[in-house]
Amino acid sequence: MAEEHRIKLTEGIVIKIVPFGAFVKTDANEVGLVHISEISDTYVKDVNQFLKEGDKVIVRVIGRNKDGKLNLSIKAAKAAGGADGTPAAPAAEGSSPAQTSAPGARPSYNSRPFHEKPVLSPFDMMMKRYLQDSQEWQVDKKKRTERKRG
Repeated sequence: MAEEHRIKLTEGIVIKIVPFGAFVKTDANEVGLVHISEISDTYVKDVNQFLKEGDKVIVRVIGRNKDGKLNLSIKAAKAAGGADGTPAAPAAEGSSPAQTSAPGARPSYNSRPFHEKPVLSPFDMMMKRYLQDSQEWQVDKKKRTERKRG
């Protein structure tokens, strides 16, 4: 039965939001937990920023705990993207079609968001260089001191 759930995506309704995730009632009238780490690919500080009670979401069953309760994932459902014949979750606003993959396609390196390095101000670059020089100076001084001790 659990394998059956893992193959297909299902739609559910958020029935309760808690600090560590959200409880979702699936089409099969089973209630499962979507852990905060399984809500989005990005960092989730507050579940309320992503979900509200009564929202319809597409979820994927990723397992059952020892009590038989469902472990659900919105992130895995989006990654599946309808590869098994079920409709994919609607794309978020601002996402380009180049970032989404075709059903059955291999995941590309562009499927995950790219985080650019922040551009440092001249002061930050100067501080970074100072800290590197200072650390090198401390290592050199420690080596010289240990050499003298013998």
